[in-house]
Amino acid sequence: MEFDVVVVGSGPAGSTTARFAAETGAKVLIVERRSEVGVPILCGEGVSQKIDKWNILEGKRWIANKVDGARIFSPDKTMVKISADMAGNETGYVLYRDIFDQELARSAVKVGSKLMLKTEATELLKENGKIVGVKVKKFDDTFEIKADVIVGADGVESKVGKWAGIKTTLKPYDLESCAQYTLTNVDCNNNYCDFYLGNKIAPGGYVWVFPKRKDEANVGIGVLGSLSEKGMALKLLDKFIASHPELKKGEPVRLIAGATPVAEPIETVKDNLILVGDAARHVDPITGGGLTTSLEGGKIAGKTIGNAVKEQRFDKETLSAYEAGWKKAFGKKLHRNYVVKEILLDFDDKTLNMLADSVKDYNFQEFSTLSLVKALVFKHPTLLKKLAPLIKLV
Repeated sequence: MEFDVVVVGSGPAGSTTARFAAETGAKVLIVERRSEVGVPILCGEGVSQKIDKWNILEGKRWIANKVDGARIFSPDKTMVKISADMAGNETGYVLYRDIFDQELARSAVKVGSKLMLKTEATELLKENGKIVGVKVKKFDDTFEIKADVIVGADGVESKVGKWAGIKTTLKPYDLESCAQYTLTNVDCNNNYCDFYLGNKIAPGGYVWVFPKRKDEANVGIGVLGSLSEKGMALKLLDKFIASHPELKKGEPVRLIAGATPVAEPIETVKDNLILVGDAARHVDPITGGGLTTSLEGGKIAGKTIGNAVKEQRFDKETLSAYEAGWKKAFGKKLHRNYVVKEILLDFDDKTLNMLADSVKDYNFQEFSTLSLVKALVFKHPTLLKKLAPLIKLV
């Protein structure tokens, strides 16, 4: 079997890369180890509404709920609200993530990509040190697929990057251990996504409540690996739910657990190889969210690969247009938010309460993490002086 491109993984980054590469005429194959795209779901299912502007998704079947904003609660329950009313721009969606992923895969197939399910990549094919394809296993059969470019879209536990010699190992302080229930029969505010901070609530992370409808919500937690013990995330999440009457009466219809990188991006390009999405560490280090960067980065990757196929040049220099592209699009944001994460980890609950109290009545100019960071720096320039240069306040 021979293709121009083999994409390992059918998540948002992989499918988007495949779509935009195929649109240029490249011969693309997506290999997916699961038997169904988007299942099981490993996601909080929240995303910014700005994805509408990219015209990547069709229809609205993937939207469970449109929210008006976010509410952030400090350890002493001080609430900071960022809403569309005060910010005057788009807010966000809570998704049906399985449908979301399937729509992206469908878009890739629609323009010519092939999709092979229940197919696991087992190693890279090399000739004289050059990557020339990938070896896969489908049920009991093992076979080789030749390709000019391999795309690693295989998530936080990416093997493709490791096989290529890229340093992919995450340290505990750059990894969040996560657990989430989808609870039904709850009484939640379906207009806002809620975030709860506190070293006793979620050490090095936060608890989230994302409403899918009035009586159903994703309630999850992320705990920093360096501050966590085995089973700690789920125990803390159960404790949180038990202390909130509106959630306590709920019954779980789904329980998921996993890990999310909260690290700086890694090397994303080698000769004949590109990493995208979680595999590239394109995840917001503050929120742990990676859907917008997966779509934006995947589009850049796909177009870069398409141009490489046209030129028949697959060296690192040619493919580095992708790395230059994502760095321009969101590289600064990821670096800034990594610095924010590192600073916040040094704050005790008393400091978090003080910060929340200082911005609880602030008039936010936009619905974004950057808007919140700007407000905090404005209120506490000495405490957060490291951040000022990163947001162009000085």
